Amino acid sequence: MRIQLVDVHKSFGENHVLRGVSLAMEPGEVVALCGENGAGKSTLTRIISGAHQPDGGQIRIDGEATALKDPQAAMAHGIEVIYQEFQQNLFPNLSVAENMHVLDRERRFGRVNVAKRRMAEASAAALAELGMTVDVRRPVGELSVAERQMVEIAKAMTHKPRLLILDEPTAALDERESERLFEQVRRLKRTGVTIVYITHRLDEAFDLSDRMVVLRDGKVTLDQPTGLLDANQVVTAMVGNAVDDFYPKERNATDEVVLRVRGATGGTRAATPGTGGAAGGAAFQDIDLDVRAGEVVGIGGVVGCGRSELLRALFGLHPLTAGVVSVAGEPVRPRGPRHAIRGHIAYLTPDRSGEGLAMNQSVEANVSLASLERFSTAEVVRRGSERAATGAVMADLRVRAASPSIPVGSLSGGNQQKALFAKWVMTGPRVLLMDEPTRGVDVGAKTEIYRIINRLTADGVAVLLVSSDLPELVAMSDRVVVMRDGRLVAELTGDDVAEQSILEHALVGAA
Repeated sequence: MRIQLVDVHKSFGENHVLRGVSLAMEPGEVVALCGENGAGKSTLTRIISGAHQPDGGQIRIDGEATALKDPQAAMAHGIEVIYQEFQQNLFPNLSVAENMHVLDRERRFGRVNVAKRRMAEASAAALAELGMTVDVRRPVGELSVAERQMVEIAKAMTHKPRLLILDEPTAALDERESERLFEQVRRLKRTGVTIVYITHRLDEAFDLSDRMVVLRDGKVTLDQPTGLLDANQVVTAMVGNAVDDFYPKERNATDEVVLRVRGATGGTRAATPGTGGAAGGAAFQDIDLDVRAGEVVGIGGVVGCGRSELLRALFGLHPLTAGVVSVAGEPVRPRGPRHAIRGHIAYLTPDRSGEGLAMNQSVEANVSLASLERFSTAEVVRRGSERAATGAVMADLRVRAASPSIPVGSLSGGNQQKALFAKWVMTGPRVLLMDEPTRGVDVGAKTEIYRIINRLTADGVAVLLVSSDLPELVAMSDRVVVMRDGRLVAELTGDDVAEQSILEHALVGAA
C-alpha cells in the first residue's frame, strides 16, 4: 500500500502540533519516524490510524484521497498500529488467545468451545512466528511486560496488515526478543507491507529502515534514504543542534558501601513458557551484591533472568524469602514500599504510566506523593512547604510544565520521566533502583536524565541500573554484574564492561 500525507495540519486549542506535514510511504518500505517527545509523532500516528482527524490537508491511499473517519475505517484499509502504551489495549483477566481475538472471535471462529479451540490454535501459531512459545490459555496479566508486548505484536499480525505502525516496539524487549521482532519486520517488508517504525534508538532505525523521517515542532526537518545519513545528521534534525556527549558519565564512586545484599532469594518466577504450568519458584537466588556511594552498578541479562524481580524485591514489591539487606550499615527488611522508603531506598519503575505516576493528578501532587510524611503534622499536609519543596526540585531537575497544577499525563514522555525522578529525589534516597530509566524518551531527554544520574551519584547515592539498552548500560555503569537464570554469573569491570561480554555471560547456556 502506498500512503501519502499532503500538507497535514493538526491543532489542539492553541497548541499547533502538526504544521503542514507531507510525506509518502511506499509498499515494502520501512520508514523510521524519529523526533523528540512532543515533536508530533504520536499525533501523526493517530491521524493515520483514524483516531484523530486532521484540521487540514489530505491522506491518499494508492493515489485516492481517503477519509479515515475512525480506527475501524483505518483497519478496513489494512492499517494496524501498536502503540507505545500497548498495555492499555490488553485485558489482564482474559487469556492470551482471547486478547488476540477479542474483537473478531465469533466472526472468525464460531461460538463457545469450537471458538476457544480455534482461537488457541491460531494464537499459538501467530506467536510461534515471533519465536515465542507461551500457554495461550494463561491470563495476560500473568505475563511479563515483554511477553505482553509480543502478544500485542502477534495480535496485529493476525489481521494481515498492509501498513503496520510500530511505536517504540523494543522498549520492553531484550536483545533476543528484539532480534526476533526485527526478523518479522524484514519478513513483512519482503511481502510488501509498509512499515512505519517509531523509535528513539537510532541504531535500530539505521539497521532496519530504508528511509528516515524526522519531525521537530510539528514539521518534517529530514526525509532522506537511510544510507545517505549518519547519526549526527539525524540528531541535529531532531534537536536543532548536535549532541556532543550523548553519555555524559561522571565517575563518582567512593569506597563506602551503601547497599549491601547477602544471600537474597525471592521474587516469583513466571511459569516456563509453553508448559501451561503455574508460576512458581524464586526468581533470583543467593544474590550477594555491594553498591558503593556514588557508584552505578549495572545489571545485565535477558528478560526473565531475575534482574527486575530483584529490584522489586529490594523495594518490597516482591517477597524476599531469604537474605539480608542493609543500607549504610543499617539492616532493612522491606515488607513494602513504605518500609523501603523509610530505609532510604527509592525505585524507578519501567512502567511510569501504570505504576510510577498518577497520570490524571497534577505534576505537583505526583512529585510530592512519596514524601508527604515530610510535610505533614497530625496527618495535615502543610501545603506551603510542600509547594516550595516541589517547585525547587522541579526547577533543579528541569521538569518543564506550563504549571505545576496541570496533569502529569499532559507532559511529554521525557518530562514525565523527569517528574518520576523528582518524586524520588524528594525522598532523599541513599539507594536508587532504576529499571529502564530512559524507556520511551527522546534523545535530548535521555541526556538530561543521564545528567540527573550524575548529580545523584555526586551526592553519594548508590545506584542499581537495569537497562535493555546495552550501549546505555555500558556507558553509564561503573561496574556491570550479569544475571542468568536468577543467579549472578559474572562481574565485569574496566575494559570488560562491553556489550559483547555482557551478552556472552547472559546467553551462555540459554536456549
